Amino acid sequence: MGQLKDKPCVKVQSETKKQLSSRYTFTEGWYDALLNSEFAIRNNNTDKKIKIDEQQKLQIVEIGVYEGASSCFWSDFYLNNPDSRLISIDPFTGSEEHLKEPEKYPGLSKLEVTARENIAKSDNAGKVEIIKGYSHLIYPHLFYRYGEDPWIDVLYIDGAHDSISVARDITLYVPMVKPGGVVFFDDYAHPDVKRAVDMSLNAFAEFELAMFTGWQLVGKIADYKKSHG
Repeated sequence: MGQLKDKPCVKVQSETKKQLSSRYTFTEGWYDALLNSEFAIRNNNTDKKIKIDEQQKLQIVEIGVYEGASSCFWSDFYLNNPDSRLISIDPFTGSEEHLKEPEKYPGLSKLEVTARENIAKSDNAGKVEIIKGYSHLIYPHLFYRYGEDPWIDVLYIDGAHDSISVARDITLYVPMVKPGGVVFFDDYAHPDVKRAVDMSLNAFAEFELAMFTGWQLVGKIADYKKSHG
């Protein structure tokens, strides 16, 4: 790919960004990074090259669910089109860092129950498919279902944070994003995640634009039809 560019660090005022409903139950506030990124591409992306139109049909895939916060966000704000769908993938075991110090993560013991309860309360719960399992093991089933042509409009990668897992998710799922589609890399400020993202994307993927929003990297897959006439 070409070099990642246009990566401002965006400071977001809480009163200007979308908020999740108080009906949900979360023990962690990590999802705030997604709210910041969504605000950034909606308001600070002046040329609108990165855009997600919530009125259009969207196929969203997220890797990493935890307590379902990001799932609820996508369901509430980006699944309003009758044909839009979200696939949420997670083994519900927690990541390596969670398992090393479980006492720091009070919701770890009931992750799946909490996630499913939260998602069931979301505005478009009927359009959310929760698939329990590791993303690399789920991939063959999705490949069999959708085929080899790109089919994802929005990809949200927030799974395990070790470099091998991140690189594997990128290698498998980014090629399935349509030209013009949007990819969110959560925890890009984490050194292992950043290393995997930079190395993997430089190896095979071309991004038209990428924005660093303080903790996440948001990129748009090059639209070859537009760029090559």
